[in-house]
Amino acid sequence: MNTQELCPLCGEGHVTTHSEMVESEYKAHKAMLPLLFKQCDACGSDFAGAAEAKLNKRALMAWRKQVDGLLTGAEITALRRLYKMTQGQAAQLFGGGPVAFSKYENDDVAQSEAMDTLLRLVRRSKDAFWALVEEKGMEAQFMRTPVTVPTQSNVLHITAQRGNTDRPDPRYNPRQLRSYSGGAMPWKQ
Repeated sequence: MNTQELCPLCGEGHVTTHSEMVESEYKAHKAMLPLLFKQCDACGSDFAGAAEAKLNKRALMAWRKQVDGLLTGAEITALRRLYKMTQGQAAQLFGGGPVAFSKYENDDVAQSEAMDTLLRLVRRSKDAFWALVEEKGMEAQFMRTPVTVPTQSNVLHITAQRGNTDRPDPRYNPRQLRSYSGGAMPWKQ
């Protein structure tokens, strides 16, 4: 059974995904960007399916954001994670609609210059972030004080030694650790 995708144009050949670097121009800037497409091994037709078109659009949008001096999707994701926000919370706090941050972070659309300026301000100043949280009445959704994590953990640390044959194999065995019932550890006997 052949699992390759049949060509939707000729119905006989199989298609494979290819990538080519193509020159793009935007606002007098030029760059080589990847272009994904599928090609049939029988009729030679090439085309972009939905998945390839989406990835091509995202690569182009990311580059255009850079040319326009806007934060990239990765930078917006890092900012949101810095404040431990969900995409929904970010949309509620900054505006832009319920799925705006998903689109900004995936480089599906470019944020406005005003949104970009607001995000840059909050990235630069935690006081600005907390003032905005207070202005929007979202204090209950965010913790102002940092969480303290205990320095000691309940994690079992095992030191493995090579070449010692009087001990069992020091590799991790989850069944052995799950069956540990508080008695002596089998590898320390």
